Amino acid sequence: MKLILSFSKLYLAVSFFSLLVVNCATVETPNRLRKDIDLQGHRGARGLKPENTWPAFEEAIKYKMVTLELDTVLTKDKRVVIHHDSDTNPIICQNVDGSQIQKKSLYDLTLAELQALDCGSKQNPNFPKQIPIPGTKLLSLEEFFELVLKHEKKSKEVYEFNIETKFPDDGSAPDSLVKEHTEKLIQIIEKYKVVDRSTIQSFDMRTLSVSKQKNSKIKTSALFVPTYFQGFLMTIGLGNGYRETILGLAKEKQADIISPYFLYVTPKFVKTSHDKGMMVIPWTVNTEKEMNRLVTCGVDGIISDYPDMLDKVVRKKN
Repeated sequence: MKLILSFSKLYLAVSFFSLLVVNCATVETPNRLRKDIDLQGHRGARGLKPENTWPAFEEAIKYKMVTLELDTVLTKDKRVVIHHDSDTNPIICQNVDGSQIQKKSLYDLTLAELQALDCGSKQNPNFPKQIPIPGTKLLSLEEFFELVLKHEKKSKEVYEFNIETKFPDDGSAPDSLVKEHTEKLIQIIEKYKVVDRSTIQSFDMRTLSVSKQKNSKIKTSALFVPTYFQGFLMTIGLGNGYRETILGLAKEKQADIISPYFLYVTPKFVKTSHDKGMMVIPWTVNTEKEMNRLVTCGVDGIISDYPDMLDKVVRKKN
């Protein structure tokens, strides 16, 4: 999922408005949410280790996240690789000799070609706390599950998975690609016998429809991001019409979870979602103040780049 930096700056700039109109401090959170809130490390732990790599997932495990959140793309040879963008990203990956890579569609690259890249040496400039891990390779979804299940067997701990399907940002993905990607994702989830603890999420609502048809036991989550203007209105306490729209879309697609950018979330939004039978798990929440606000709103979970902050603010506080 994308971190909308412009929204974050806007949110900080007019936060005094939000305190007046969307503060949730007067809302009593149900006890079950205080005990069971779903803490999710975004792309593993993007703020601390290279995103969507095993070191990042290990970091999320270190801080005892309930759920490991990750992104997937289908490669040229029809493998499911853990990667956020449908193109290679020169900001976070490089060639093993340290030379710059060119932006190229993952649909034109095989898994082996992608795993030849070093996606751990370059620190993401947006995350100064991120510690590079030179030589880190990308993972296939199968490799990810093998590593997690190996850790679970050793530690006696069990994790849940929130897996996103990623497609080109321009909306050009044909129905056939969405169907093939989602079905392959489900096949792998079934192979590793994690149906009961997996969620398939997407901004592309076609993914949710395919998932429900293929295996209705797998939870689905509808992702939503506002435009800049919509985000501004919600920051100053307006935009209820936008909230109603996404609630309607998520319910229409039979989503089990609605997962909006955090500005959407108010006490009324959470209550309406619960009344419609959907949990609320906002993203990407990277400040203590916003984490506290969302907990008092009664959200069912929080997705953050900083599992260490989530652990300190949410779990240890409650």
